[in-house]
Amino acid sequence: MTLAEHAIRLATLHDHAGFTATRFDGGAPLGGRVAVLPSAFNPPTLAHVGLLQLGLEVQGVGRAAAMLTTNNVDKGLFGAPLAHRMGMLLAIHEEHDAIAVLGSNAARLMDQGLALDAAFPGVGFDFIVGFDTLVRLFDPKYYDNMNVALDQFFSRHRVIATNRAQATINAVRDYVREAVIQPYAGRIIVRELDHRWASLSSTSVRDAPGDSGESEALTPAVRNYIARHALYAAPV
Repeated sequence: MTLAEHAIRLATLHDHAGFTATRFDGGAPLGGRVAVLPSAFNPPTLAHVGLLQLGLEVQGVGRAAAMLTTNNVDKGLFGAPLAHRMGMLLAIHEEHDAIAVLGSNAARLMDQGLALDAAFPGVGFDFIVGFDTLVRLFDPKYYDNMNVALDQFFSRHRVIATNRAQATINAVRDYVREAVIQPYAGRIIVRELDHRWASLSSTSVRDAPGDSGESEALTPAVRNYIARHALYAAPV
């Protein structure tokens, strides 16, 4: 599929009237339980790959999926166009065929859950999240009725929560013990991400000088894709 075709599919996805999701890679059909990582992937880094591999280690999970979201709760669109982000994810799929590639127009986790359930009936999805996303999941400002929404979400989905940025794995575990989260704690699986990737962000890669060590934060296929398409102004 060409870059232009990716752009058309993503624009159609973004403009869809309701929450929806679709698949972009041509791998084997999804089945069983899938650990899905929703993100902007601007660009996808080895931290993202590490998170997906972490999901694959969870009991009951048979596949992992990177899901590009065309809407974001707290961010607008900047950096690489969505079609190129999809191109980078498909490059990762070529390196790691156990990682499927999806797209969705839903910003919130519970809406992503609804979209995935409708698009892939019979498949169970567990969401891989960093600490900041876990905190947003339990922030009342994103809901009309938080308890109803969370009850529905956790009845079908688990959350695989991990340390990211300055939040240590102990901080994640302490947060899961808080009272508001306790009714759902049995559906939250805490796993530790390797320290090499825990503080790595897409922002640090975008902002790095061309010859810096940040190039080591990307898979070879993504690094080559960025160079080939001259993304992010300076090579990474």
